[in-house]
Amino acid sequence: MHMLKNETLKKLTFIDLFAGCGGLSEGFLLSGEFEGLAHVEWEIPMVDTLRKRLADRWGHNKEEAEKRVIHFDIQKTSELLNGKWKKNTLLQYGKTNHPETAKKGLKSLVGKRKVDLIIGGPPCQAYSIAGRAQDEDSMKNDYRNYLFESFIGVVNELEPKAFVFENVPGLLSAKPGDIPVTERIFDAFKKAGYQISEPKHLKKSVYSADEFGVPQKRRRIIIIGVREDSGINLEGLYSKIDSQRNLSEKLTVRDAIANLPKLKPRESKVRENGKNVSHRQISGKMIPFHVPRFHNSRDIEFFRTWIEDGMNRKSSEEKIAFYNNRMNKSSKHAKYRNLEWDKPSPTIVAHLYKDGLMFIHPDSKQARSITVREAALLQSFPEDYEFVGSNGAAYKMIGNAVPPLLAEKIALSVSESLKTKNSAVKKTADTALVSGIINEAQLPTLTVKKPMSVCSKNKTVKKLKILVACEESQAVTKELRRLGHDAYSCDLLPCSGGRPQWHFKCDVFKVIEKKGGKLENGKSLKSQKPWDMMIAHPPCTYLAVSGARWFYDPVTKKEPHPKYKDRRKKQKQAIDFFNRLWNVKDIPSIAIENPIGVMSSKLNPPDQIVQPFHFGDRARKTTCFWLKNLPPLEHTDVVGEGERVVFKSGKSQPKWYSDAFVKSKSDEERRTMRSKTFPGMARQMALQWAGKVNFTPDASSTKTENLDVKLAQ
Repeated sequence: MHMLKNETLKKLTFIDLFAGCGGLSEGFLLSGEFEGLAHVEWEIPMVDTLRKRLADRWGHNKEEAEKRVIHFDIQKTSELLNGKWKKNTLLQYGKTNHPETAKKGLKSLVGKRKVDLIIGGPPCQAYSIAGRAQDEDSMKNDYRNYLFESFIGVVNELEPKAFVFENVPGLLSAKPGDIPVTERIFDAFKKAGYQISEPKHLKKSVYSADEFGVPQKRRRIIIIGVREDSGINLEGLYSKIDSQRNLSEKLTVRDAIANLPKLKPRESKVRENGKNVSHRQISGKMIPFHVPRFHNSRDIEFFRTWIEDGMNRKSSEEKIAFYNNRMNKSSKHAKYRNLEWDKPSPTIVAHLYKDGLMFIHPDSKQARSITVREAALLQSFPEDYEFVGSNGAAYKMIGNAVPPLLAEKIALSVSESLKTKNSAVKKTADTALVSGIINEAQLPTLTVKKPMSVCSKNKTVKKLKILVACEESQAVTKELRRLGHDAYSCDLLPCSGGRPQWHFKCDVFKVIEKKGGKLENGKSLKSQKPWDMMIAHPPCTYLAVSGARWFYDPVTKKEPHPKYKDRRKKQKQAIDFFNRLWNVKDIPSIAIENPIGVMSSKLNPPDQIVQPFHFGDRARKTTCFWLKNLPPLEHTDVVGEGERVVFKSGKSQPKWYSDAFVKSKSDEERRTMRSKTFPGMARQMALQWAGKVNFTPDASSTKTENLDVKLAQ
């Protein structure tokens, strides 16, 4: 996210242990709420990848990235923290780290700052059920069972307010030394002065990534600990994470990778740059890391037959026989599996570095396993994320990573809890209006009676010229006008907000280019002043994951749907429109709103995801924001999620959403009702974004036409 410079001063700090290639760090950085002080990892391809990412995406120079990403074995905890590396340590890690790290250690990166949070996920092989099944003593004697002790050692030394510990659900049943590891972890953190959920309750801490906007079923346990003297409500923090789960709208393999260039088998293998190559890209732009591993003609035929015969839906016996009969083997396990277009991917695993037989691309004509880029997108890594090292190393680090989108949701929840507590403990002029802390287990945030006005004495703002694109309701436009800004809505539809003098009924790009144009009331806005900000609500019909089923024939499960044969073409047009809005060069500050959908992979994951109930409206409507030079919205009044309508099938919908079907008289009216911006959110968009630019107002710009600019109470 592109943050304003003064926003960085407010960020919380974290240290990432067992950082891998940076999935967990990426999510915390994407949240816009955190700054990473240090990232510790012991495998060099991952270290190089994370250093490159910090430099390419997060604004660090090469030297700073080298300092912040420490190539080291966390088991040498004292040397990691304090430096003064011993001779054998220097021989092993001296050449791959900044000299200052060896001398002064991780603490030199922290300096006088407070560490708010420590995050990390120790290697999961010792805890995973698959790993234990393949080991003769069920991994009971594997040293990785005890790496959590090194994690605790760093926590004990730096005393953060909280920590986030991620791992596989198999941790719940692991018993190294015949003692449940959950009991060992609980006792160790309790001794260190931290509260975590009791072992018997940890099952509630298992989450699936597909419930958080990741196109993949990936179950992980998230153990969160809070320092006992921090005053942070642990149950309330978990409630915040639970509130971000979306059980009905899930991204699929198609949403993540369908638009990548197709890679078709060659008639015969060729050698390029000393390597055998079995596939070629048919058309389109070359995408980094979108090159499949080599497959011989036998494998290509197997893959094609597997998909065309629908083997995924066959019995285990038939799947095993498919391999054994063709290879003259006697395996007891199925060797093949293809991804399915209209489902989330199965868990992306590190085993991909060995082969991709369980991750066959769903298109039988491509007859191949997935590429590094496809694996990364299914893990929710942004499209511009680059991996350093061999393809095998890239598959491994991606399979071991925490999905950045899942990490981002955790980051937002943790940030809200930490900031809520900080605000309650230290009331400043900006928090003087806070009435108190509500029960975090039920409503986990501060309740604000009166959000700070941009017209308050300690905040002055220049009148801004703001375009609200794709908004016929004028909900946000009117809130901006109430604050005294020159705001105009624009849509192909006539406005329904009752202010035609503020509405352009035409193509938004003409309005952007001309800095104005003919308004719906017949008058014209003629101005050479550029737009200061744009808030856009591009149509989501073909972008939202909730409409994905309309791409496919309900009987054959293949494209196209008999009633909507051009839907894929319209989706491409919608993606192009969204990207054009994002890439407008003449408007410095941009916010684009949309539901969960394909833009998470076609552009990048959203910078923030919010709900109407974060701003006083009792309703659930998952809303994503892509932000350029604007900060995330701060939650101001968290209330209940509102009434839901339960159907005979057991499924349910928010009542406001259901009402859109019942009360609307046409498809157009239904779309309008469902796309509305709730008033609390509209007001905070205006208050927080328009109020972020601090300038002395121009005396000649104090009038706002035809409007009482006094703020609503």
